[in-house]
Amino acid sequence: MSLVKRLMIAVTLAVSAVFFIPAPAQAGGHWIEICFPDTATIDPFDEKCWIIEIPVEVNWKYWPPDCDVCLPSFDFWRDKINPATRLEFNERLGKGLGLLAESHLTDDEKLAEQFRAEAGGQFLAAAEVVGQYEIALDNFSWLDPVNGKVLESPQPEPALAAGNAIAEGVTILQNTLGKEPDIEGALAQFDKAYEGLTGLAAG
Repeated sequence: MSLVKRLMIAVTLAVSAVFFIPAPAQAGGHWIEICFPDTATIDPFDEKCWIIEIPVEVNWKYWPPDCDVCLPSFDFWRDKINPATRLEFNERLGKGLGLLAESHLTDDEKLAEQFRAEAGGQFLAAAEVVGQYEIALDNFSWLDPVNGKVLESPQPEPALAAGNAIAEGVTILQNTLGKEPDIEGALAQFDKAYEGLTGLAAG
């Protein structure tokens, strides 16, 4: 389903119903919605979006002027890849980021370890899906679902840091495919990505 249709049907709060991430580990109510291009089509709104819980409220400082409905979009692929491959990668990456967020937010240490381990598994699966495709933050943009526009600015540093850290985390896992996977090394990068998303929201 396209981003525009999804937003028309449910607005952002209803989106969580279709995400395959655990229920919130603790109350807080703060989140950021991020998107990844879903296929190789030319439709800029053909995206998969995920709600990621964060410890702070979004203050919109880094958002485009007068567009607090704009959604940050990260495109990691310099070369177009098979749409099915991109779709599965996005699913795994989104699930992993959701689980990692839960690990940061829960006060239960054992639960945090469980979420973190599950996140690592999702990130590894994402790396396996794309195999040896080179991943890098190719483009960051803002999706304006109300006006149907894609905005190329601003380019806030926390967003770029988050995107680059995600790419680095996947690269670490790609480089250890077929060997002992460097889960901890990759998770350190995904932690940086989560910090970047939190910084993007906090302003």
